[in-house]
Amino acid sequence: MFTPSEAEVTKARRILEAMAQAAKEGRGAVSLDGRLIDIASIRMAEALLAKADSISAAAKG
Repeated sequence: MFTPSEAEVTKARRILEAMAQAAKEGRGAVSLDGRLIDIASIRMAEALLAKADSISAAAKG
C-alpha cells in the first residue's frame, strides 16, 4: 500500500490551510509556492490526507 511521505502530508495540509484562508477572504483560488491551487489540488490533498489518516489509524489499532 502506498503510504504518503511526511513531506506530502505537510504539503497537503498547507494546500488546505491556504485554501481555507482564501475562502475566508472571499477568494476562489490561491497561489502557494508559486503554483495555482484549484479544486483539483484540493481534492488530491483531501484524498492524500484521508489515506494517511486511514493508514495511521490501522497502524494504531
